Amino acid sequence: MSASMPLSDEELHAYADNQLAGERASEVAAALAREPASAARVSEIRRQNALLRDALDPWLAEPLPRELLSAAARSAARPRRRWLPAALAAAASLVLGIGLGWFGRSEMLQLAGTPTTFQRQAALTHALYAADANRPVEVWANEEERLVRWLSKRLNYPLHAPNLNGVGFALVGGRLVAGNEKPGALFMYENADKQRISLFVRKDAEPSRETAFRYAVEDGVGVFYWIDDTCGYALSGRLDRGQLLAVARVAYGQLAAADAAAPKP
Repeated sequence: MSASMPLSDEELHAYADNQLAGERASEVAAALAREPASAARVSEIRRQNALLRDALDPWLAEPLPRELLSAAARSAARPRRRWLPAALAAAASLVLGIGLGWFGRSEMLQLAGTPTTFQRQAALTHALYAADANRPVEVWANEEERLVRWLSKRLNYPLHAPNLNGVGFALVGGRLVAGNEKPGALFMYENADKQRISLFVRKDAEPSRETAFRYAVEDGVGVFYWIDDTCGYALSGRLDRGQLLAVARVAYGQLAAADAAAPKP
């Protein structure tokens, strides 16, 4: 980093969140010592992060609705029959009713000034579809190009399905899922032990400079989530934190590279 090169807001956020490598962090620290305005900006970022943690951490401790998890598990365990479509429709109505009540609660919290938790929505979506042994996705991995094109069109955002084969997870496929206000996209992955993880993507209306990883556990489902500009990403699964973080870093790196390579409007 050149001494004459001004610090970007992205670098200040990364430094405030302890996301910079050792050498680069030292360079930024030296620059902050010379630039009181940038140092004050870092202090403000850290203050805002502390306020967000104080506001949101109590909600992170709440479990997912057990009715939803139980309904998903029962649906996945039942064998297929001729009457399955009707039964699934009834089950879907039940789950939708519970889900609407749950998400309605979040919308009320949002109106009251408490943000809806993105990580809770991601964990709920993962628990619902990862347990389905027969139809966890709408479009399978053998049609990956069509899947990505379709979801990109529905979200009005250029999506990418990260290649996680290097960390042992192959793409199963994906689906369109309900969001709080707009639809979301879900990419499902599976390893050799039949463990599933999912990448939930939600496009938001307002851009954000917050890019740091956050971690939460929702009723046994671990979630690493981050926001990049106007898009939120959440990697969910019943893995230990270290393993899930390793996968999340690979996904983040590929998504960041794809975004950097995309033509700018």
